[in-house]
Amino acid sequence: MKKTLLFAFIALCITLTLAYAQKKTSAKKSADVDLTRMSSTMIYAKVFDMLINPQNYEGKKIRMHGIFDVFEYEEAGVKHRSFACIVQDATACCAQGMEFQLKGNPSYPAGYPEKYTEITLTGTFRQFEENGLNRILLTACEIN
Repeated sequence: MKKTLLFAFIALCITLTLAYAQKKTSAKKSADVDLTRMSSTMIYAKVFDMLINPQNYEGKKIRMHGIFDVFEYEEAGVKHRSFACIVQDATACCAQGMEFQLKGNPSYPAGYPEKYTEITLTGTFRQFEENGLNRILLTACEIN
């Protein structure tokens, strides 16, 4: 009886350990490129590389942390609004931004964080042409 209980206890411990390890591994793999685990210098360099070599990131899931900002502009008489996650280099003298669209396209400002607040978001990297210009943005983003 004692051997059976001991065997059941050991089997339970092994099962729980394996389940925990699998959960931890899947959490790490939730993004193809996780900028939240890099130094500020590496983040800045990686975002720069994404903008220069977008073909290397097409369709990949990206997670990043930065400052939320909104840019409003007019083009051909039509008003536009873009949302971005801004990252800075180690000395905070230079900044790179990645434009994004939230999943479900919520209304602004109700569905968005307050301007200049820190955010962490995850989305799919996309590159496309619009009005003769190459655009790069993270789509279907979720703020974590």
